[in-house]
Amino acid sequence: MNLILTSQDDQASLNIRANLFTLDGWKKFGTFNSFPTYKNDRYYLVHLKGPKIYAENVDKEIKSKLGINFENIIVASEHKSKSKMKSLTVHPIGNWSVAEYGGKSKCVVSTNPHLMTQALRILKRNAVEGYNVSFEATHHGPYLSTPTFFIEIGSTEEEWRDDKAGEAIAKTILELEEMKYPPAMGFGGGHYMPRVTDIALEYKISFGHMVPKYAVPSVDEKIIKRACEKSDSCKIAYLHRKGLKGDERSKIREILEKLNIRIVTTKDLEKI
Repeated sequence: MNLILTSQDDQASLNIRANLFTLDGWKKFGTFNSFPTYKNDRYYLVHLKGPKIYAENVDKEIKSKLGINFENIIVASEHKSKSKMKSLTVHPIGNWSVAEYGGKSKCVVSTNPHLMTQALRILKRNAVEGYNVSFEATHHGPYLSTPTFFIEIGSTEEEWRDDKAGEAIAKTILELEEMKYPPAMGFGGGHYMPRVTDIALEYKISFGHMVPKYAVPSVDEKIIKRACEKSDSCKIAYLHRKGLKGDERSKIREILEKLNIRIVTTKDLEKI
């Protein structure tokens, strides 16, 4: 069983939650912080009151209070951006540097690369016209012990309330099945990891944690090692060469070499 987390303070989350109830049968089985909790054949559904990114260790609290176990967490959420781009996104969580929005500084949370990357592929299939579908780089909290990823609607209230967008994400979650390919980390490019997204959609690879260009100055061997371990102990990485400057590429290559993480190209991926 896996866990879906939604929250009361998030309009996109409420939208996705409503569509989950419409698309599948759910049974009440308890309460968590005064909200009813639900389950179906594959998921538990737990609703939070406050901001999800600050819900530190909520997985342990849920397991303790409800007496349940789950392998992965999928967080249904809104996405905000200055560009106000219409988007449907998927991303792992954690902080490459200072924890400004939940979680711990210089610490990433376990994710399930196989489940998360397959969510991207199914989301692309279910996409709503006019919405960009992509990964986002690893960012924000909360700190959790359970493999987790966020799936989001962006980037304004108009999109958060869009029933078609909510339905697309709800369908994606309900259709989601883990597809196991070689787990990997992704490096380079902007926050939406455009090249890594394209690689994930085209090749048999499962991306876990992703380091955008702006985070490269903050990363070191210790956090990259942890990120690999928290990405199903990945042994390979993909670098968006044009999305990194020469010195940035050199820094990442040196770290990966020390960690015995092999850098793969599209030619390598064509053989999988």
